[in-house]
This record gives sequence, structure tokens and C-alpha cells, in this order.
Amino acid sequence: MARILYDPAAQRALCRGFNQLADTIQVALGPRGRRVAMDRDNRRRPPELLDDGAQIARRFLGLPNPFENMGAFLARHIAWQVEEAVGDGTTTAVIIARHLLNEANRYAAAGHNVMALRRGLEKGSVAALAALQGMARPLEDPRQIRALAATITGSDELGRLIEEIFDTVGPHGAVEIRNNYARVHDRRYIRGVLWNNGWISSYFCTEGGKAVLHDPYLLFTDHQLTGGADLAPILGQVRQAGEGKRGLVVIAPVVEGDALNVLVTNKSRGALPTLAIKAPGLGSEKAEILFDLAALCGGRVLLKVTGDSLTKATLADLGQADEVQAIRSSFTVIGGKGRPAAVRERADLLRKQIPTAAYGRDRDRLIERSGKLMAGVALLHIGGASDVERDYLKERATEAVSVVRRGLIDGVVPGGGAAFLACARALNDLHLPDEEAPALNLLRGALEAPARAIIANAGIEPSPILARLREQPGCGYDVQCERYIDLATSPIVDPVSVLHSALEIAVSGAIMGITTEVLVHRPRSNRDEDVSFKP
Repeated sequence: MARILYDPAAQRALCRGFNQLADTIQVALGPRGRRVAMDRDNRRRPPELLDDGAQIARRFLGLPNPFENMGAFLARHIAWQVEEAVGDGTTTAVIIARHLLNEANRYAAAGHNVMALRRGLEKGSVAALAALQGMARPLEDPRQIRALAATITGSDELGRLIEEIFDTVGPHGAVEIRNNYARVHDRRYIRGVLWNNGWISSYFCTEGGKAVLHDPYLLFTDHQLTGGADLAPILGQVRQAGEGKRGLVVIAPVVEGDALNVLVTNKSRGALPTLAIKAPGLGSEKAEILFDLAALCGGRVLLKVTGDSLTKATLADLGQADEVQAIRSSFTVIGGKGRPAAVRERADLLRKQIPTAAYGRDRDRLIERSGKLMAGVALLHIGGASDVERDYLKERATEAVSVVRRGLIDGVVPGGGAAFLACARALNDLHLPDEEAPALNLLRGALEAPARAIIANAGIEPSPILARLREQPGCGYDVQCERYIDLATSPIVDPVSVLHSALEIAVSGAIMGITTEVLVHRPRSNRDEDVSFKP
């Protein structure tokens, strides 16, 4: 039988579960946050040490009490939504939502109308978000970039390298995080386009596991190449035009059978340098990346859907580059000879798609593709004394690159919770009906909660510090140095898009919890496996 819990017991259980996961996550907030030790499935291995709210939430599997578990998973859902949206700010969002949920329950117990509180929170959050957006300023100071990256990674050295990388490749430049099998961190810049698919056959190698073609032609197509007759005409044209010295690089989703044999035979017999590469990307993205490469190299993509025939292809359909290098796992195109105007037009087209793309992989890939077209690629090699340390720093560096990029593109606001404190002051100008007005007090307290947690995690009593910050707009507190600072000149900043998403999702999630009055638990053993989904 399903078990049902009604309000107020339902709200109490929901809050207990939410608070348990929030307490676990909150200790990691701020530059002097603590760690959480998480047991592994393999008990012979040491526990996993985590200091990131998103990682802690991802590892959470549940609580013994099913009704409390629903509250914990509401907190996990809020963290997951923020992580998917902007890659950071998960702990901040959970802390804000926890304060709203707990305080709203106190107000409801005192006789306030929950739906009126909901309307007040919705109106107050709109005003707070507008105030937050109004504080945004460009991220231009190298000190701020270094401080932001160092705070996320916990490493001053990585902070310096990430600042240097973005200074070199720009806010839209492509940055790849890789292992460095040494204890030090390093970076490398590639002036071409790097993608993570390599040669199809080792027979194309020219030196030590690498295939290198100088001044080649490039054929881009979404055809699945299996027959040698498809490539014979274009191979003859390339041989004649380059007198056997300029090779042909074929980039297609599939190159196998006789088509692969023809290319390998030309290379091995010295008739023509050749190279076959599997088109990078997944699904429909493959064709889009081919269009990127065609713009960069000045060729065009031969498509099945438009009836383009490989046997009728000419040299005018091929791209050109100074050099193409390929190993088993990746290839690089250096010095593409496409028209600069066409490359800029393609990059601008990709950038225009970024604001409307879904957060997560779709948006990140658009940023990566546009960056590769215009700025090349930066490789950040992460070292460590052990595999565990290296993997941990890779995750932190990946997050830091994402957050710094958002700050460079969208702008930043004062960090350390100071921006939310300024938003709380902006609520003073908002006038709501009497039954909705208490929601503003709820929201003011929630906006102070992140700063309170950051200061408390540093081992400092937050109340007197927050009192001074309320009285002195423009003043902040640096928990690392334990001193008050001027926010106008401080390097402590947060990307406005991260805080915007954290506040928006936190208020939405808290309202879901506040307006929940019944919890229903269906034991797994009693669930009907033959459920009909027909209306």
C-alpha cells in the first residue's frame, strides 16, 4: 500500500530531508570551505574527498526515510539544474532555497497565506534579478580573472595559467583540458583547428605514429565512402594538379572497404600522399563541423541530401591548408586557406546561435566551434602527484574555464555574496500588498545566506560582519585575508550569469517545496509493473 503524509507533517519531513543535504553541501562554500568524505562502492579504496557542491549532490544516493528523501532530492534537483545551466553556483542555490523553505514554514505556522508568500517571492525575485543584472560590469582586470580561477581550482598556478590562456585565445577561444603525466601544470597553443578524431588506419602514418601532409587538398563529405570508384576521379585531379606532391585528406563519417584501400595504396606506393579521417562530432553535428572546416579551408561540403556526386567533384570543391597532422586520437588543420570574410561569417553565425541554445553540451559545443574558427586552441595540461589529485584538478580546471568564460562574455558582479547583499537593499523600493509583503523579509534573509555561510566556513562569526556590510554599501569582506575591502577595486568577483541562474532556480525550487502539502510514497515492491500510459 502507498503511504501518504499530509501537512504539517509532510512539510516537516520535506524540510528535514532538504536540510540534511543542504548541510552536507554548505560546508564546501567559499575559498575556505571544508571537504566532505564520500564512501566508495569499493570499500578497499579510500573515501573520495569532495569540496564542490555539484559533485557532492551528484554522489548523493538517498536517505533511509522515504519522505525525508523527497526533500533531499528536491535539493539535489536544484543543484543539478544550476549545474546543467551554468556549471557553477550549485551550493549558493541550495543555501538560498533552504532559507526560503525553512522560513516560509515558520511564517505559514504563524498564519500567513502560503500562496500570498509565493506571489510575493515571485515579484521580489524579479526585482532582485533586475538589480543583479544592473550591477554587471565587464571582466577585464587580469587580477580578477586570476583570482576567480584560483578560487575555483584552489591553485594560484592554475589561476595564472587560465588567465594567460584567455588573454591569448580570447573569451570565445577553445580550451581543452588534458592530463599531464608529471606533477607540474603546463599549457600549449595550437594555431590551427584541433578535433578529437584521428586517422582511420595506421598505414597513413608518416613518422612515429603521426601522419603529416604539407599543403594538401581536403575533401569534406557526409557520404559513407566504401567504393574505390567514388574517389578515383578526384585522386587523378589532385595528382595532376600537384604533380604527385600535394596530397589529399578525406574527412567523412565512414571510409572503409575499397575506398580505404585506394587511399592506402596511393600512399604506400608513393603515388600520392593521402589521409583519411573520421568526421568529428555526433549525429547531425558531424555535418555542421564539416561546414566549419570547409569555411576555414575554402572548400565546400559534398552532401547526400543535395545530390552531390563524388565522381563529379572538382578541385574547386576542395579545401586547402598549409598542413594537416593526425594521430590516432585527433587531427589538426593548420593554416586553412579559406577567405577570412567567410571564416568570420561562419563564426558570427555560430555565436548568434549561442544565446538560444540549450544550456549544457549544445551551448558549450557552439562556443568551442566558434572559438576554434577564430582563435585556435589552447591545451591546458593538468599534473598531479597521483591520479586522484590529477582527476580532481582536471574537474576543477574545467569548471574554472567555464566560469571565467561566462564572466568574460556576460560580465561580473562583486563576489563573496556581496552582490546578493546589494540585491537585498534593492527590495526596499518594492511595495507589495500587505499579505504579500512578508515575502520580502524572507527573500532578504535568503540573499544574505550565501555571505553568512562563506564567512562561517572561514571560522568567523558572521553577524557583526554582515551588520557592517548592510550599513556600508560598496564594502565587502575578504575571508582569505580577514579584512574589509572596497568592492569597486576588489579582484573578488562572480560571473553575473552564474548568480542569476542560482537565484532564479533557487526561488523556483523553494516555491515548489513551500506549496507542497502532501507526500505520497509508493514502495517499490507494491508498484504495478503493467501500468498503462494511455490517457
